[in-house]
Amino acid sequence: MAKPWEELHTQIETDKEYNEAIAYKGLTCLEVHAGWCGPCTAAIPTLKKLQWDMVEEKSAAVQFVVANSDNIQALQEFKERSKPLFMMFRKGQKLTTIEGVNTYALRQFVEENAPSKSDIASEE
Repeated sequence: MAKPWEELHTQIETDKEYNEAIAYKGLTCLEVHAGWCGPCTAAIPTLKKLQWDMVEEKSAAVQFVVANSDNIQALQEFKERSKPLFMMFRKGQKLTTIEGVNTYALRQFVEENAPSKSDIASEE
């Protein structure tokens, strides 16, 4: 049976997938967790709603991805965490980090910083 975050997000499992995800021209919301972290699922209802609000209703260029810190070399420093970590990227640059299940800060950052799909299309 799939874990809830595997149905919600794109699961990245390799360094190559990690590099591709953070290079996205829109906003990438990367949830980093250790494979054994139970509290990491606490933000899922908020993320489902945020994904729907931003992508489906506002046509925002934002992707939500999940990475197990045990599998990605660039995330090895986060292997021992017992709470989720959200890292926000745009075009390969880290914009901010949000610790724990701070749904208010997460929603506020995504709403204020996610470009529209038409904005990133015009950049090409």
